[in-house]
Amino acid sequence: MEIGFEMTMEAMTGLTQDPLDFANSTFVLPLHQKALDLTPFDHLVANWNSHGHPPMNVFTVPHIDFHFYTITLAEQLAILPYSPATAEKFDLLPPEGFMPASYRSDPGGVPAMGKHWGDPSNPLPFTHVMTYGSYNGQLNFVEPMVTLAFLQAGTTVKKPYAQPEKFAKAGKWYPTVYNIYMDPQTHKHFVTLTDFVKR
Repeated sequence: MEIGFEMTMEAMTGLTQDPLDFANSTFVLPLHQKALDLTPFDHLVANWNSHGHPPMNVFTVPHIDFHFYTITLAEQLAILPYSPATAEKFDLLPPEGFMPASYRSDPGGVPAMGKHWGDPSNPLPFTHVMTYGSYNGQLNFVEPMVTLAFLQAGTTVKKPYAQPEKFAKAGKWYPTVYNIYMDPQTHKHFVTLTDFVKR
């Protein structure tokens, strides 16, 4: 019914301000066997970006990238930095239909992630957005990105996001909506995927 991240209010304070402090800015969450059996996802990763990341003047604000990976953690960590030696795997795009038609790929790629895809029509300034990722010819993650300020404000969002026409893992349940909300009783914050459809 719902899969994602649950965070206390305290978890979003005192975060590292060192953009190179990867040990304290990357959080890996394994999934329950039920999720592994029913969904295309293998594990989740939250990446805190204290100063944002490129492109400049778009995502260069403090935010968290919430990755839902369809590859294993070992496969994810084996993705090396983009270079002439690795470019072929980054630049091998998924076949037509396996990415939403409105999305376009960014140049280059990111180690332990892959090539990012975005919808050029997304409004600015950035507060929250859904991105996709690929590597070596396959979709390897979906990624709601949310600014720290938007999370801390506790605003509720329930937003359908663009879907591909084709899906690599037949018979799995794929989400179609991302959610951002706060529980008014516990003050816990959530970033989740819902409204699953069996593909």
